[in-house]
Amino acid sequence: MELILIRHGTTQGNLERRFIGLTDLPLLPAGEELARSVAPTLPPVDHIYRSPLLRCRQTADLLWPGVAHTVVDDLHETDFGPFEGKNHEELKDDPLYQAWISEDADLASLPVGETSLQVAERTARGLRWLLADAQARGFRRPAVVSHGGTMLALMLQFGRPERDYGGWMCGNCTGFRALVHPDPLELEVLEPVGGRTP
Repeated sequence: MELILIRHGTTQGNLERRFIGLTDLPLLPAGEELARSVAPTLPPVDHIYRSPLLRCRQTADLLWPGVAHTVVDDLHETDFGPFEGKNHEELKDDPLYQAWISEDADLASLPVGETSLQVAERTARGLRWLLADAQARGFRRPAVVSHGGTMLALMLQFGRPERDYGGWMCGNCTGFRALVHPDPLELEVLEPVGGRTP
């Protein structure tokens, strides 16, 4: 089975470089246009698995019009807790934020929403569920439309060949076409897809 993994189109929070996790922002008109321009470059898919958030629903509808969706709650973006809706400039003097971005941070001890481990466990659970569902339904090439943090967590765990953190970051409407290897679960990247090479 192949899997197309792609990040949603542009929102106002993206432009302002804000931590937008569970806030349900819509796409900007420019984000809609980006998705429309990317759509013809993508391979066809037989189903879409997506985050429950509006920006992913809108992106999915624009990238693959008429293709049915299944919402997977575990594909939502990171819960940023007290940092939600803020950007680095607004937070730079906050001691909790400084502790959070520190290389030595013990994220499990900080009251900041989800830890990186929790995000990894949640997204892995979502991926395993959707792959089992896709296989049971006979899909040959489903798509996943989700978020930058979600995709980063998935690809750091399962993407092959392995890359460092920055190598898995995706811009809006970019992502990967991957071959799924089930045991052990790996996503073998065949090529980048979308607006610009991630």
